[in-house]
Amino acid sequence: MEILFFIAFALSLLNLICAFVTKEIFFAGGWISYHENKSHFFAGLVTFIMFIFFYGGFYFFIFPSV
Repeated sequence: MEILFFIAFALSLLNLICAFVTKEIFFAGGWISYHENKSHFFAGLVTFIMFIFFYGGFYFFIFPSV
């Protein structure tokens, strides 16, 4: 199970790096551009920040021995 959470953490991190560099994020089945739809872009951005917090932070740092 740890490997699945780590993969989800890594993919979320890569998606966020791509979002900051190219201003496009992969969310809800497609690429969303910041310039075309800002509300959906920020929804995807917040979602992947939460994925990183919950998958990476909670599972690996806050509760590592559970």
